[in-house]
Amino acid sequence: MAAGTRPLTLGEILDRTVQLYRRNFVLLVGIAAPPAAVMALVTGAVFVFFSAQIASFAPTAGQPAGQPPSQEALMVIGLVAIAFVIVGIPILLGVFAVALSALNYAASQVNRGEAVTIRGSYGFAFKHFWRYVGILFLQALLSWVAPYIVFIAIFVVGTILAALLAKSGAGNAFAPLFVIAAVVLILALIVVGVMLWIRFSLAFPVSVAEQKKAWPSMQRSGQLTKGSRGRIFVMFLLVWILSIVASVVLVIPVDIVIALTMKKAFTAGHTPTLYLTLIQVVNLAVGFLVRVFVMPIYVVALVLFYADQRTRIEGYDIEQLMAQAGWTEPPPLPVPAVQQFPPLPQSPETAMPPLPSASGVFSEELRTVAAGTVAENSFEAASTRVDSGHVDSSHDNSIEFSSLEAGYVGANPDVTRLVEADRVETISAEGHSEGPVA
Repeated sequence: MAAGTRPLTLGEILDRTVQLYRRNFVLLVGIAAPPAAVMALVTGAVFVFFSAQIASFAPTAGQPAGQPPSQEALMVIGLVAIAFVIVGIPILLGVFAVALSALNYAASQVNRGEAVTIRGSYGFAFKHFWRYVGILFLQALLSWVAPYIVFIAIFVVGTILAALLAKSGAGNAFAPLFVIAAVVLILALIVVGVMLWIRFSLAFPVSVAEQKKAWPSMQRSGQLTKGSRGRIFVMFLLVWILSIVASVVLVIPVDIVIALTMKKAFTAGHTPTLYLTLIQVVNLAVGFLVRVFVMPIYVVALVLFYADQRTRIEGYDIEQLMAQAGWTEPPPLPVPAVQQFPPLPQSPETAMPPLPSASGVFSEELRTVAAGTVAENSFEAASTRVDSGHVDSSHDNSIEFSSLEAGYVGANPDVTRLVEADRVETISAEGHSEGPVA
């Protein structure tokens, strides 16, 4: 079934969550089961160990009550606790990160109407394993660890102040105020932690859908959750209530049965180790079942909130419609080819083609005629200057050239005929022969 193409209300998101969960029940439960089993085994081993140690501290028949545990037992308990913090918590962090990323990938695919398998979901999760571990670590650090550290620091400071006031004799008067302040502080830190968790709740869907790294996904989640954090809180509250109800329904009948079977041990005043171990095993089994069946609902709802927020803010529905229709973004227009011109010449001689040969237009006789015409015009101009009484020595060359003209005309009788037929133009304004008249 394809993703919705319009903004959804909270009721519609929850309804679609149930629909996707029912239609893909085997897929989602199959993804959630292996990590839930690993978490149950790790936590179960630690809880069963501590239950057995606590039971060993209780006095048995014939032993006096009130004896403290041995130093060896306390040392073993301390080593196990340190090992759990150093080894167990990182394992749980990695397993839970893989489960969330695989479920987010599967939910995103089925929400778009695409096929997906359990193997493909885990392949996607392990492809960017450290990225998802980083997201879960940042979520836990900012939402729960940091407020808890603040609480511890304020509690230590408050304890020191209370001790100082007790020495001064005013401790009893301020004792109720310290109690009230501690309760208010705890509630305030819980509210802050929940608000921060909601703010960063879409980091996994963002990282899976947009392939962002850990911190950019956290920032992007803060942007997308604006305006809908109240709706996300209601969804969290409903999922939490569902988990509590499922746990109570499954745990209470089994615990009652165990209590009835161990009635004789209770009446004898003993706390048998077997009873505590059975209680822990039952609780772990119930926690495993709740985690397997409820965690997919939580993840699918967050994926739908992510898609809905993108639709409201960024028009994600249009992108989905284009993807469903098989449309893609048009290719960029081709850049028009720039017409390549030949390089500019480096000198005027190469810039202009050579002038045609004068032999193709004029004969040697015509070029001589043109030169004679120049001389004739110069001679006439010189004669005009002499007649007007203005004689200049600079015109002597023109007079000498006219004598050459007379000799040439005598040797070439065709010159006069060519000039009279206007086959040759006179001198241009620039002083260059322009060739024959067309």
